[in-house]
Amino acid sequence: MKYLIIISAIIWTVLFGGKVQAQVQDSKTRVKGVIEPYQLSISPDKTVNLVFPYSIIDVNRGSSEVLAQKAGNVDNILQLKCEDENFKPTNLTVVTGEGALYSFLLHFVPNPRLLNLKVADLEIPIQQIAQFEAGIKSQAKLKDAAQRIAAKKGIISKLSDKGNNMGLQVLGIYISGDVLYFQIRLENNSRINYDVEQFRSYLTDSKQAKRTAKQETPLTPLFSEGNDKRIEGNSSNTIVLAFDKFTIPNKKHMVFQVMEQNGGRHLELKIKNKDLLKTKSID
Repeated sequence: MKYLIIISAIIWTVLFGGKVQAQVQDSKTRVKGVIEPYQLSISPDKTVNLVFPYSIIDVNRGSSEVLAQKAGNVDNILQLKCEDENFKPTNLTVVTGEGALYSFLLHFVPNPRLLNLKVADLEIPIQQIAQFEAGIKSQAKLKDAAQRIAAKKGIISKLSDKGNNMGLQVLGIYISGDVLYFQIRLENNSRINYDVEQFRSYLTDSKQAKRTAKQETPLTPLFSEGNDKRIEGNSSNTIVLAFDKFTIPNKKHMVFQVMEQNGGRHLELKIKNKDLLKTKSID
């Protein structure tokens, strides 16, 4: 009887043990080195929204019958449909700003049950395997550095502009690799919420020659961390802006400019090259 029990246990392990182990492991990574696609249902009548943790860099559809587009004015939401009910299964590949490749296998379903999916919470293996071309920065690295800087205490006090119970101040300038980070505080000391219409950064001439227009060179951030859209009454927001490294030419300066929506509490501060050269390392 004892031997019969042992033999039965061995047979059960051979037949079912592998399946149990596969269920314990991530069901999407059963084969080493292979990224298994995530099964996703779509239809022609309902939009499926995929919310990615970082900006979408590239989308590749296995078939033109897949209708895919980014949500308006948003970089990290992909909207999916199919043309009609004759849609045949195909794949979808998405590369995002942290260097991750996401693979999906799309199927037609008349009435998809899941319409809004937060990709970071799905059982999809995430690996930063995409190697970006020279000059393209990983958003994951930019975000990590920006969050660390946002938590730091301010080390600069003179770079500021105040007025109408509002304040704009550069708290610190840091560098990591070829990226400059500006730690900025927007402060609202009034009871009236401050909605930002425009937050600009640019280089301009320090002195304007007579009868000549002032030359402005826009500086576009690689990454922004923090709420730069609204400052609630009697509160402050810390924002970190990341830029490709640069220095400021002679007879020019950098400007941060904040314009209020439906208001006149505008703020502007100047940064000279000597301020920029005092940049600190993040660590």
